[in-house]
Amino acid sequence: MNLPLHTCSLSDAELLRYRVYGDGARKVLLVHGLAARSETWTDLVPLFPADRYTVYLLDLLGSGESAKPKGADYSIRAHSRRVIRFLEQQSLSGVTLVGHSLGGAVVLVAAIEAMFVGKEELLASMVIIGGPGYTQRLPLIAEIFRRPIAGALFIALYAPDAWIKVGLRMAYYDHRLVDREHIDRYAPCYRSRDVKRALVETCRSLVPVDQEEIVARYKDLRLPVLLLWGRHDAIVPLSQGTRLEAAIPGARLKVIEECGHNPQEEKPEVTFAIIEKFLSRSHA
Repeated sequence: MNLPLHTCSLSDAELLRYRVYGDGARKVLLVHGLAARSETWTDLVPLFPADRYTVYLLDLLGSGESAKPKGADYSIRAHSRRVIRFLEQQSLSGVTLVGHSLGGAVVLVAAIEAMFVGKEELLASMVIIGGPGYTQRLPLIAEIFRRPIAGALFIALYAPDAWIKVGLRMAYYDHRLVDREHIDRYAPCYRSRDVKRALVETCRSLVPVDQEEIVARYKDLRLPVLLLWGRHDAIVPLSQGTRLEAAIPGARLKVIEECGHNPQEEKPEVTFAIIEKFLSRSHA
């Protein structure tokens, strides 16, 4: 995406980089998943009418162009609090948070955090795309990186394209998308020592220590919530979406057929149509 990079400084060490598309009245913040970056949204972003939407594409700390400080807190809770601080620093309110995979868990906890600290006005609605809300089997790379030696070797050694291909085959229902374009889109997430170290630390922090407390707050959410899943999601199963729909008041689950874990890449037009319809109704 040929969009200028901007910087949001949360502290001397925590610098978040982001891009902005459009200048419309509706504000949308896109939050990517694990081992990903804002380029995840390359196929979806141009579908937003630029005169009606302002879309913020955020790189989480440790990912993409954002800083990757050693010893930082890369937990879901910490990422969610950074999202809240980002909105405040940019003087944004009434924003729709859209999170994919890990980003879906981040925006879900951010909504709870905003409610808990009395900052509900920051958010207008929320879209979770294949994001886990309950404890489940960890992704393969997270299982591997929980072992100290494996994590250290990954950081020290070159990560071949085979790593990326394995991940994309799990993510995509349509394996024709495991091509050079999509491999190159994710390759920077596996290349430098700093980004690999941050990825290992993130993988080791995927299960919140206060998971039961978080789940107990789902029933208190009052903002409009869209849950969007690929029917054939092999990473975060559809059962996560059905459980969240039952737990969050008013939440609606939409399922995309013949689609895996990354609807924004496999079915961008269908994904946008569902999000656009949801936003039109929720804002109305």
